[in-house]
Amino acid sequence: MNEPLLNAQESGTTSTDNKFRDKQITTSKPNIHGTKGVYVAGDWVDLEDCDRLFNIKNGSCKQSLSKACDACPRSQSRHAAETKDGVYDVLIIGAGCIGSSIARELSRYKLSVLVVEAADDVSQGATKGNSGIVHAGYDDTPHTVRAKYCWPGNQMFAKLDSELHFGYQRNGSLVVANTPADMKHLDALYERGQINNVKNLKILNQEELREKEPHINPQAIGALYSPDAGNLIPYEYAVALAENAADNGVVCIYSINIP
Repeated sequence: MNEPLLNAQESGTTSTDNKFRDKQITTSKPNIHGTKGVYVAGDWVDLEDCDRLFNIKNGSCKQSLSKACDACPRSQSRHAAETKDGVYDVLIIGAGCIGSSIARELSRYKLSVLVVEAADDVSQGATKGNSGIVHAGYDDTPHTVRAKYCWPGNQMFAKLDSELHFGYQRNGSLVVANTPADMKHLDALYERGQINNVKNLKILNQEELREKEPHINPQAIGALYSPDAGNLIPYEYAVALAENAADNGVVCIYSINIP
């Protein structure tokens, strides 16, 4: 799995860094989801393998060539759980990543679920501006709700993406230290991660860091490495959740405001 190339910080190079400056650096270009391949369940899949590993068999377009598909209006499934009296068991307001995730989960049950969204499509609010980082959980304050759920949630993304294929990339993260004081902060983050039950954390020395990221600032002396951190495209994530929810009967209505 390729590691991402971080933007090197602009700074001078000290004499102690000459051995790294003079060393020839050869790296391959990072993989980009949707360009000559995709990420599935955290790992890269080349374009020639996409038909076998990325395309979802019997997905929502199974009957797209059927005349019966004309009966399905936009953003709705032939399995829609519409009620004759217009009364639903559950109303979800908002079709961002949270609303769409709730809708998908509730679609597993015998419930009539309605999602209403003020915008004209999924993921038009805060979700589309999200950074898309899937945090590992070492930075969360211990014994908080975030600390309790961040690591377990992180571990759920690979399986979720294996089902929905929204491009989850398990690329890892580096918290970089430039000074001895920074290294002490990394020690504190590492200990916080242990309290939060975050696995696979490691503090890298200078040599190990440059093996991971050859283009890092020459002044960097170490880093906290989490191989389980990742990222995704927020709107693809929300769309995949909403589409699967609709396939399983959830009704979505757009361009509607709730007083």
